[in-house]
Amino acid sequence: MSSFDETIEKLRSEIQIHVATVKTSPAWEQVEKIYRALGTIEELAGSPRTPLAELFGFDDADMRVTVIQGEYMGMDAVTAAKLYMEKKKAVASSLDEIIDAIQKGGAQQVGRDALRTSLGRSTWDVVKAPGQELYTLLKFLPHMKRGKKKSGQPEGPDTATESTPSAVENGAQT
Repeated sequence: MSSFDETIEKLRSEIQIHVATVKTSPAWEQVEKIYRALGTIEELAGSPRTPLAELFGFDDADMRVTVIQGEYMGMDAVTAAKLYMEKKKAVASSLDEIIDAIQKGGAQQVGRDALRTSLGRSTWDVVKAPGQELYTLLKFLPHMKRGKKKSGQPEGPDTATESTPSAVENGAQT
């Protein structure tokens, strides 16, 4: 057994001792009860189950979210892509990752170039990393500012008007 293996086993053992202590508290009983209720409601809603590690803040920043087969059925690709990015929160997604997710979810098929263009034009709610095919939702980047919509303008996320930020502001390439 290597020294790493021994260290790993010692740390696991120490964590298990602490977990056993935490599990004896009344607060843990409440967490278990509420978590079971959450799981039941998510199951009824057809939503992916929230990992307990995520609720404790242990989720990995690169964690891939779960897409249920058929989750995006009947949706256009851009809407499904935005819902997928919503699930990822502030973790940006590559175009390839988005395409894989929406295909698994059963969204309407669209070409790679068409989706790239549509996401690039969705400047009211999608941000593209400059020089990369990396996307996230604007609402998860509070430091990014966009102009305000004109009064009377529809609230749709893909509304194109003169006040829409330019491709340069959005980080799009020409």
